[in-house]
Amino acid sequence: MRIAVATVNGGLDEFVNQHFGRTPTFTIVDIEGGEIKNVRVVPNPGASAPRGAGVQAAQFCINEGVDVVIAGQFGPNSAQVLEASGIKFVSALPTMRVEEAVRAFMRGELTQAVFRSEGGGKGRVRGFGGRRQEGW
Repeated sequence: MRIAVATVNGGLDEFVNQHFGRTPTFTIVDIEGGEIKNVRVVPNPGASAPRGAGVQAAQFCINEGVDVVIAGQFGPNSAQVLEASGIKFVSALPTMRVEEAVRAFMRGELTQAVFRSEGGGKGRVRGFGGRRQEGW
């Protein structure tokens, strides 16, 4: 399993970045047999895009063969691309470090994504099955 985590500088000790599309880097973690086997920090090609940063970041994750994405919040366009590609995406608190978030996901503790509305306010929460829960 390959997990991409939105980060600023990257690495297992870095905090999860709250912005998926404009995160400066992704920390990509390969999991084999329930253990972390490989960690890479890669720049997000969509981070400085004038438009469509979330879609570019989502496409990058698709190209990297990612199975799961962890970030604080997702915009509607990036969420749509990730969902259409079959990539699971979940939110983690800003106080979680990458390794902690990856292990929490593996334990089944991270299961929903927070959507950022266009205006930057609170968005919807969606689990993996497309079920929507309002007002989180």
